[in-house]
Amino acid sequence: MQDELQELLDQIKEAEAQLVELRKEYREKRTAGLRAAIEARNEADAMIREEMKAMGYSGLTWRNLR
Repeated sequence: MQDELQELLDQIKEAEAQLVELRKEYREKRTAGLRAAIEARNEADAMIREEMKAMGYSGLTWRNLR
């Protein structure tokens, strides 16, 4: 009887570990688009900073030029 209980406990722990992994994968897939958009925005901001630097605007950010 004790062996059966221990086996069930081991199965529960394994299932919980798998659930944690699946939740992590779900969260990563759900936010992948957002992460890609933020990365693209950061790259665009870097390009804009370089262009502004080339034009002589060194102390400003392009968002402050409005």
